[in-house]
Amino acid sequence: MSSDTWEDCFTAMTVHDFLHQTDNQARALDIQAAQEFAESCLAADPGTQEWKSMAAALTILLDDPSRGVRKAISKVLASSAHAPGHVVRCLAGDVDEVAIPILEASPILSEAELVDFLATGSDAVQSAIAGRADLPASVSAAICEVGCEAACRKLIQNTGAQVLQSSLLRIAQRFENHPDICDQLLRTRDLPLSTRYHLLMRLAENLDDHPIVLERVPEHQRQTFLSDAEDKVVLRLALEAGSEELPDFVEHLRESGKLTTRLLLRAVCCGRLRFFAAALANLGRVPLPRLCKLLLTVRRSALQAILRKAGLPLRSHQAFLLAIDIARQAEADFTYDLGLDEARMLTEALLEEMQDGALGADEDVTAFLRRFAIDVARLEARLLVKNSRIAITSAA
Repeated sequence: MSSDTWEDCFTAMTVHDFLHQTDNQARALDIQAAQEFAESCLAADPGTQEWKSMAAALTILLDDPSRGVRKAISKVLASSAHAPGHVVRCLAGDVDEVAIPILEASPILSEAELVDFLATGSDAVQSAIAGRADLPASVSAAICEVGCEAACRKLIQNTGAQVLQSSLLRIAQRFENHPDICDQLLRTRDLPLSTRYHLLMRLAENLDDHPIVLERVPEHQRQTFLSDAEDKVVLRLALEAGSEELPDFVEHLRESGKLTTRLLLRAVCCGRLRFFAAALANLGRVPLPRLCKLLLTVRRSALQAILRKAGLPLRSHQAFLLAIDIARQAEADFTYDLGLDEARMLTEALLEEMQDGALGADEDVTAFLRRFAIDVARLEARLLVKNSRIAITSAA
């Protein structure tokens, strides 16, 4: 008789002996033996007598008082699609250390079952489900709605999970006061522009009592510092926004009362001409393509009428009119943003014109422009340093 036949006979005898033990007989199987039963079950063809015998043995072992025994079975069966379904489901409802391998990987559990386990499970159970590969959208939605903080973190990091934008919005709503979760959402997930803005605003608000801000920014300058931080967030998002997203983003800002004169001045100085044009179109109720054409073709008096219609204060008109003139001279068409070097030159030219007393420029507007010029110069310097480092690294 071959060694394989002897092994089969030994295994079958072991299962037979185990199944026919009386309640009075000792049935203390160690962890290794339980693991071997589970492995033998998976090795057998489903539906055969051997498979049924193994499944029966595993069913009895579900009542074994040793968690180690049940956990050993759980680990072996966790990733198999051919494990006995009733055994897998019992293990999934066991104590956490037994259930977690099954909840993390078993393909046998349905979406509905996962949602049920999620609703009644501990934080560890929820986190195990959140980390599953190819997690379906319905389960992800349940985690976003009722999952604990740890489970939501795990879900955000799970690149294999299917997560609808509506579900991500729910996480953003629930944990908007948790800077680390907001940061994770912004780094790892594709969020609507308005949601990214909201999360970044929450992060900006937390700067008020940040140790670095408290140490380096004088108290009387903190409000200006925070306002500048908010404007920079908006313009960063505007730079990343596609042409289809930008009008909706601008409307969101208008409804939030954030589409300010200061923001539009900063947009011009930073070269965010697309955002500037979209904002003027929104405020003046002019179709964006037509507005872009008007900015390039109409006379100064017509441009001033556009600024008035947009509700921009009269004292800011001189700065905007000069900025539009300078952009025209640079052959910008307000459908693309300027590079930092072009933005710096525009800002310097604008500031030089505004400082000419003959123009009657507003002192507050000129002071704004000076600050913006410094910001643009800093951004250009940082970009230059960053590119220099990249070049040095590539050369090395």
